[in-house]
Amino acid sequence: MDFLQTAVLLERISLIAKLSTRVECSEEEWKLLAEWISEMATAANEELLKVIFSVDGPGKIH
Repeated sequence: MDFLQTAVLLERISLIAKLSTRVECSEEEWKLLAEWISEMATAANEELLKVIFSVDGPGKIH
């Protein structure tokens, strides 16, 4: 996943979170939304950490 894909993923997380507060959802739908947001946030975090700690990456920390 590159920076653009990670940025898009973070935008999707934000949009899902915003929409979930504006729409009436059942308890089951709230649980599903929470799972999706968690999964997407974890994926984005893992990708960002790969870039930050990559030996050859542009954001390397050494």
